[in-house]
Amino acid sequence: MRVARIVAVLLTVVALWLASRLELSNDLTTLFPRTPAAEALARVTRAFGGGDVALVLVRGDDPASVERAAEAAAEELRACASVAGAITSAPPPAAIDPTEAWRFAGPVARARLARAVTEEGMRERLRETRALLLAPGAADVAETIARDPLRLAMIPWQDRIEIAAGVHGSAGDPAGAFVSADGRARLVVVEPRGRAFDAGEAARFTDEAEAALERVTTREAGVTLDLTGGHVVARQTEALVRSDLVRSGALSAVLASLVFALTFRRVRALVAVLPPLAIGTLWTTALAALAYPRLSAVATGFAAVVIGVGVDTGVHVYGRLLRARREGMSPGSAAVVARRETWRPTLGAALAAGGAFGCLALSDVEGMRQLGVLCAAGEVLTALAILVVVPEVGALLERGAPPALPRASWIVALTRTRGRAAAAIAAVASVLAVAAWLGPPPIERGVATLSARELPALATYDAIYATFGGTRGQLVVVSADRDPARARARADAVAEAAERLAERGTIAGFDALASLAPSPELQRARLAERDELDLPSRRGMLSHALAEEGFAVEELAPAIEAFAHPKGDPADVLASEDVALTWLRRRHLADEGGETLAVTYVRVAPAPGADEAARAALRGADPDAVITGFADLERGLARTLAQDLPRVLAGALGVVALVLGASLRRPSRVALAVSVLAVEIALVLVLSRICAVRWHVYDALVLPVLLGITLDEVLFLLEAAERSGSIEQAIAEQAPLGTATALTTAAGFGALVVCRFGGLVDVGKVGALGSTAGVLVAFVVIPAAHRLTKRAAVTTP
Repeated sequence: MRVARIVAVLLTVVALWLASRLELSNDLTTLFPRTPAAEALARVTRAFGGGDVALVLVRGDDPASVERAAEAAAEELRACASVAGAITSAPPPAAIDPTEAWRFAGPVARARLARAVTEEGMRERLRETRALLLAPGAADVAETIARDPLRLAMIPWQDRIEIAAGVHGSAGDPAGAFVSADGRARLVVVEPRGRAFDAGEAARFTDEAEAALERVTTREAGVTLDLTGGHVVARQTEALVRSDLVRSGALSAVLASLVFALTFRRVRALVAVLPPLAIGTLWTTALAALAYPRLSAVATGFAAVVIGVGVDTGVHVYGRLLRARREGMSPGSAAVVARRETWRPTLGAALAAGGAFGCLALSDVEGMRQLGVLCAAGEVLTALAILVVVPEVGALLERGAPPALPRASWIVALTRTRGRAAAAIAAVASVLAVAAWLGPPPIERGVATLSARELPALATYDAIYATFGGTRGQLVVVSADRDPARARARADAVAEAAERLAERGTIAGFDALASLAPSPELQRARLAERDELDLPSRRGMLSHALAEEGFAVEELAPAIEAFAHPKGDPADVLASEDVALTWLRRRHLADEGGETLAVTYVRVAPAPGADEAARAALRGADPDAVITGFADLERGLARTLAQDLPRVLAGALGVVALVLGASLRRPSRVALAVSVLAVEIALVLVLSRICAVRWHVYDALVLPVLLGITLDEVLFLLEAAERSGSIEQAIAEQAPLGTATALTTAAGFGALVVCRFGGLVDVGKVGALGSTAGVLVAFVVIPAAHRLTKRAAVTTP
């Protein structure tokens, strides 16, 4: 025992150092299933979310004040060390020869260009040009029109350029600023330095940017500035996850301690149980730091669960120590007996619960695998710590008279007669019938993600979309290739197809690299299409149209001469180091896993069949691309549940079968224990419908785990009945302990309801219902079965 104490102390010292290095993940891709679409979306999230641009939403009632604040915010942000650049409008195109307009023209714009160089098209555009020259402020455009009277260079940009899933800005004219129609809202696009998934860099950027915006707010009254983006979301997510871990763990400890103290009527008993419980949780936290570089949001629930479920061992060990004291043993002898007689069943129960939790490692959802492994390890580690510490400390605390054994006459009364026992069995059967009639609860297929209610940065995104007409829901077309040029060329093909879809109304919009920075290969193809129009042969047509529409042909000679010698020098726009273009590169191109990812974002129109038609056209443009999005993720979760649930259930049943077979041996007792577990699950399903508990993939996977977690109440009650030969005596001995273990387990799960991450809240509700239902069913079914199968005399304790 002395060696065990020394080892425990050394492990605790090492665990303290390791636990301090635990990092919490702000990457919610650990909640995604392992499907091709989900993995592609996870790659995009890691590659692009990590280096995402940030957005500042500037709002106010006075458009002039909003404009000043937006420009001031951009200036302040550019001065921050964590900011590489900030812009308030789409990057303007370089001044180009009108015959180069085809370089930046998508299929729809190329059709307009082709019409613009016909005789009828020339006359139409020249009439529009004359109207522009007669309008106020014409001097600002006179020089441009002298070079390009047909305004060919403006055609590729006449539709607004879309960024960030629906936010628009037109390149190259005053409307190119990211501004709402009424002028009362503007956007500043910011390029942060560093990656959002680096906690330090995310915090540094967020703190500096918020301070810079605060300085602007103090100068511009009546204007609000709200910051969002990948770095801000990551910072807020990590803070939320850390808060959930601390709050749920603390609440679990308080609730479990309260149940423990009330059970034994000994507040001082907490001195024996809480330290080893804390040690076991610390060991588990150290294991988490060793096993996982970053802990998933859903896996942070391990602390609350380990504390709640881990108290079970302390209940049985301390309960046996008190019973030994009531039997007249000295404190030292009682400690020896408590450890000797409880280590095997308590470790067996811990291994059973741990094995059930460990079955979550069979899941395709990384976060659930982490949760299962940590809860499994925590079960065993806390049991070991309690077995080492509690008997020794308990012997020091229990030198006086032990408290009386709590009475459990109400439990005995439920099945005191054969009639009551039969009624109890009938009630249990009715639960099974109701569960079968209702069927399983509807399971939500969505990912339990965070919403604007939990993260202010997401509320800012929603405000941006509401103001500028965008949306969070979109398809992401991922063109991945080891050759960067080929990846970009494939994405260009997707953009070409997307523009045709937008023209037909199949999609509401798209955000593509080719809109502002087509690859040199695509530019060459577009220029070849221009050359098929034979612009040199149309010089005379242009001269005639200019003369007919009243323009001075001699003054426009450079424009006419441009038709004689069309320019054809493709250049890579992204080769520029202009800060205004770096955000575009970071939004659409990234390196991940040895490949270049080129992505296009597509918003499908809300029309029947639009999604299928869009996917077919986009896949035709790039057959090797992966088309993904949250709709695909939800379908993947449905398939994951169908695959995971049988695996986890089979694993949990295997653990239960092994434990029951090894502990109970007799088939009749095994059958009785199995019936208790079956009724428990049925009761959980019924109660979850009554209590309107939301079910999703994460709760459904926890349901089989309850089989192993609630097994110890069944085993201890059956073992006590076998040892004493009296179910009444077994109930008197085990009812307080079983109730305490069930309630502490329920407290561990129930503490998760204070979390702000919805996935943990629902897991907590299901776990708490299951733990409570398990002990109620055990104290009804087992005594009723004994009463109906044996005619022993009833003796009330």
